[in-house]
Amino acid sequence: MNKLFVAFVVVLALASCNPKQEWQKRSIENAEKGLMESAKKDKVDTAVVNALLKDYEAYADSYPNDTTGANYLFKAADFYRYMHKPLRSIELYSKVYDKYPTASKRPFALFLQGFIYENEVGNPYAAKTLYEKFLEVYPTHPIAKDVRTTLNSLGKTPEQLIQEFQEKAKIDSLVQAEK
Repeated sequence: MNKLFVAFVVVLALASCNPKQEWQKRSIENAEKGLMESAKKDKVDTAVVNALLKDYEAYADSYPNDTTGANYLFKAADFYRYMHKPLRSIELYSKVYDKYPTASKRPFALFLQGFIYENEVGNPYAAKTLYEKFLEVYPTHPIAKDVRTTLNSLGKTPEQLIQEFQEKAKIDSLVQAEK
């Protein structure tokens, strides 16, 4: 009985440790470190960045149940944002949101889709839909208040926002004066 238990534990341990998966993680970590070192020297090679982006996505595709994939996709989406490829960025944030329901970055992936539609794509209608969805799904999230503020100011010019702020300040000062 004892030998059977030990054999079971060994098989279970071997099954949970996928050498290829661990190798991919280490390869990605090494590529990230190399990229950071290159960035410090202002010598970033776009081929290295593109290879890393492919590695991020390949890992997520190969191991869809591993939330490390969600983190890699989130990083890839961030890279695409900085590379001025907002639609690709939105696509990857959407993948994080849709495929990783327990990922800690899931709420941010939803919010950032709306933010990019609003600020980089120039589609306030898509942004509004995503912001509303965020508030529906995450009404008490720490950034929900900011999302409400953003939603209320969506599509308004800076002048309109300033005027609203000034009007609110006047009303607040009148209320304070009456007390």
